[in-house]
Amino acid sequence: MPAPIPNAAPGSRISSLDGLRAISIVLVLTNHAIPGTHSFIFRLLFLHAALGVNVFFVISGFLITSLLLKERSETGGISLRLFYIRRALRILPAFCVFVGAVAILNAYGIVRVPAAIWPYVLTYTVNFSTQAPWVLGHLWSLSVEEQFYLLWPLVMAFAKPRVWMSVAVLSVFAGIGIRALNSLAGVALLNPVTLHYAFPFVCGPIAMGCLLAINSSEVRRFITASRFLSGGRMFLVAVPLIAFLDTLDLGAPNPFIAIATSALLTLCVARLVFVPAGAVSRLLNSAPLVGLGKLSYSIYLFQQLFLDSLYRHPAIPLPFPLNLLGALAAASICYWGVESRFFPLRHRFRATFRTA
Repeated sequence: MPAPIPNAAPGSRISSLDGLRAISIVLVLTNHAIPGTHSFIFRLLFLHAALGVNVFFVISGFLITSLLLKERSETGGISLRLFYIRRALRILPAFCVFVGAVAILNAYGIVRVPAAIWPYVLTYTVNFSTQAPWVLGHLWSLSVEEQFYLLWPLVMAFAKPRVWMSVAVLSVFAGIGIRALNSLAGVALLNPVTLHYAFPFVCGPIAMGCLLAINSSEVRRFITASRFLSGGRMFLVAVPLIAFLDTLDLGAPNPFIAIATSALLTLCVARLVFVPAGAVSRLLNSAPLVGLGKLSYSIYLFQQLFLDSLYRHPAIPLPFPLNLLGALAAASICYWGVESRFFPLRHRFRATFRTA
């Protein structure tokens, strides 16, 4: 079994992950705050919302798998009941506040939400809907994460480690297989929305994070043995390449480019977690980015009320930069007033016993 990752004990935080969450949410906010059609160079420099989401996905796969491995190592098993309770306490409070806010705005005619979309919203299946309005459309990624939280712990609880690896590798390449099948069939077996947002076809970055956690010991040794990978120059090569591939993939999504981008993202996450040193690590672990990273979930939920890069008609119209400040204010209220209140309760539902 892979060795537990450093700093993964209950109550501690893994180096650089909050900072990475901050970078991710900044990528999303920047994209959503700049409407219109732009040149390749402009998109290369500024517009990377999908990349921001994929960073969240890699982090989720890595963190959840690492914590489950740690629980399995310390207690002899994985308590699904306790895991699902902890996830519910983490996700549901802020989610309910946001959905309630949208429902109120919808009741007053400020936003228009088709009645048919609410069952998708309330069951975390927005990624399978073709009717989600802008104000709720971003819940597709949260739906993907919730489906991951539901399914992956089942695999880890009841299957052997070699099966974990097989499932994760298969998930990485599922998008390529389905798109190849679509192409060979000559007809669209699945509609484009399903291919772009449905869990089986977009879970590759999450699976990459899972594989990183499962093979943490080997990856750590590989990185620390390389002067290039353990040094700062790696980011000078990897980050521009990731941005280029992400921009290249926007026009006509290519599963091979998506896998290459996810692999590079995962490598960067591994470098920052396993070798938490250098200028990039210091930046990501600085107080402003750590603070922004802690707010990232609430920011992600509420930013769509204030920013609208698609139709240019946000539910709460404010000029730049007040729209960004509005999103940050709403997220701060939600985080400090709701989210943080449930943190102590989550710690009460950790597995601390050793199974027979």
